[in-house]
Amino acid sequence: MTSNEQPGTEAGQHSGKVTGRRNRRFKVLAAAVATLVVVAGAGLIGVTYYVDSVAELIPENVAATQATAIMAADGQTQLAQLGTVNRIDVPMGVMPDKVRNALIAGEDKDFFHDSFRGSHLTHLYVRQAVGERLSSAREAVLARKLEDKYDRLSIMGFYLNGAEFGRGAVGVETAAQAYFGKSAKDLTVAEAAVLGSVLHQPYDAGGGPSPFDPEAHPAEAKDRWAYVLDTMVPDWLPAAERSTLEFPQVRAAATVTPTAEWGLRVKPGEGAGRATGNVVNYVYAELKAQGIEPRDLKTGGYRVITTIDPRAQLALEQAARPDLKGSELYGRTVVRDASGKVQQDLEAAGVVLDHTSGAVLAYYGGLDAMELDLAGVNTANSLIGGHPPGGTMRVYTLAAALEAGASLQSRWKALPFTTDDGFKIGNGGAVNTTCKDNCTLEQSFVKSYNVPFYWIARQLGPGSVVKTANLAGIRCMWNDEGLERLAGGGVQDTPARSPFDRQVGYGQYPVTVLDNAAGVATIANGGIYNKPHFVAKVERRDPTTGKYVVVAGVGPKLTPQQVIRRAVADDVTYAMTRTAADRNWGAAVGGREIATVGGVWDGAKLDAAGKRILTPDSSNAWLVGFTKQFTVAIWTGNAAGSYPVIDPRMKTPITASTPFRIWSDVVTGYSTARRLPNEKLAGPSHVGRDDFPPANGVAR
Repeated sequence: MTSNEQPGTEAGQHSGKVTGRRNRRFKVLAAAVATLVVVAGAGLIGVTYYVDSVAELIPENVAATQATAIMAADGQTQLAQLGTVNRIDVPMGVMPDKVRNALIAGEDKDFFHDSFRGSHLTHLYVRQAVGERLSSAREAVLARKLEDKYDRLSIMGFYLNGAEFGRGAVGVETAAQAYFGKSAKDLTVAEAAVLGSVLHQPYDAGGGPSPFDPEAHPAEAKDRWAYVLDTMVPDWLPAAERSTLEFPQVRAAATVTPTAEWGLRVKPGEGAGRATGNVVNYVYAELKAQGIEPRDLKTGGYRVITTIDPRAQLALEQAARPDLKGSELYGRTVVRDASGKVQQDLEAAGVVLDHTSGAVLAYYGGLDAMELDLAGVNTANSLIGGHPPGGTMRVYTLAAALEAGASLQSRWKALPFTTDDGFKIGNGGAVNTTCKDNCTLEQSFVKSYNVPFYWIARQLGPGSVVKTANLAGIRCMWNDEGLERLAGGGVQDTPARSPFDRQVGYGQYPVTVLDNAAGVATIANGGIYNKPHFVAKVERRDPTTGKYVVVAGVGPKLTPQQVIRRAVADDVTYAMTRTAADRNWGAAVGGREIATVGGVWDGAKLDAAGKRILTPDSSNAWLVGFTKQFTVAIWTGNAAGSYPVIDPRMKTPITASTPFRIWSDVVTGYSTARRLPNEKLAGPSHVGRDDFPPANGVAR
């Protein structure tokens, strides 16, 4: 292909074609004349033709960075963009000839004709690549040498992929999105002429919109658009076709994000389904572990397909975000103390998991990825995060007891009491008027009694509960001093009472929403643990075809592990289904069979002397559970501390019913969106001994 030919050129598109031999002879002559012209004007500068290199102008050697798109699992919904420059390259071959020509007609209608000094468009690319305007002599030499080395279509691509188009867009692909909400390959001739107009002056003298931006300057834009199209006639566009073209409607500038990086935060009240900035933090971490550094992700032009299902994300945010009208927490009141410090701030966090694979289907930890993630671990000088799981921790305590040989019918003490070291152990408001100190594990679980689960941790050792929880998916846990001691210190010995004491049995020590979701998902999956992951696959655009291809060796590496016996997991599932049935919660999800467990943790206030005193009202409330197809974990609580918070619907302190409303909205909404059938959960396996020796129930 000779340098003045354009692949796929339509008949009559441009004139001046010559044979290969004549063209090569012309180039030699042109180079010689260019050198003589320069010598005549500037002495010895002419020698630069022979010694000056164009290597620095080759796009792969130019510091041209491309943004990375973070996509939902459907491959269509974009969650975020990462980058330092708002640029995504596109091969020129994917656009029709007329569209390409409409982009450049206003700048260089003679682009496909040879020139002694190189085409004007090639000169523009030289300035773009170098980053400054060179002397006319050196610029001419470099332009000429580029045209000797590359065909016209390549040079056009070099320029159009790096040129500014206004609205923060660099390159024709992002420009097409910024003005028309579509890919460059889908542009019409009329639309391309708009981009060809703003290309002439992408911004005004003050950095504002282009003088030819149709929204900001409609009259000037139409005049320039007409000029571009008229310039194309007759060589690039038949006059008859030109007469039929109408000025296109452009996208409102207010809907365009003019920065290279977006999607990390949303404003209060913005539409549901967009608060996925925290997902990006997990993407960074997962890809770093697989060899793609954050700086490479910002500049490499990748397309990352995440596991986030837009339907699940929408359902979760609609139910959980207190800033959205119609959510279960809408209308909450943020309370400040006399000094102005926030004292009560009711927030929610949630995770939806595919328990068969570990894929995170939805994740909400707040509106801003730069602030505290309420659903996961945050890294500052140390690991911070987590919320006391309360009764939801009984899932792992029950599993530990069953693994040790107990049955659901083994009997345990369940009346409140004071320990030898002075701690009062109660049932968190649950009234025990029937079985008293001779309660089965099944009844204790269903009725949310804490005391038997304290006794399990005491009889088997706190470490047995921590180990089971860790195997299930609890990776981080914070002690009473607020220090993370599980990921950092490993699982404690079974009888050890530090860093986690016997109160671990009923949920005193904070865990994250993601970990709790993962742990309960292991139960839902028959005791098989799948590590939660956010990245489904990573792609990169083929520079020739423009199509995205999968980056080999990057993506989820599923290693399912049977960490809890299937029979034990089935018995825990059965106990959770009994809990849901006892509260008639299945009715809230259309009769769907569900397994759930809730939990609360008491708040604390400061008395007049500034001393912290516990209250019976809750500062944290959880609901975790699953259907046959997916697992959901929801936390609600005071994001500002331990002061009790008020449920805006009930006008009373939060209980497990608060997160259950969110949980049921998510389960119903997502199941309906996917048209999931109502499938039965596992029945009981009846593992263990009813007369388990460590059980301490006393018949009275």
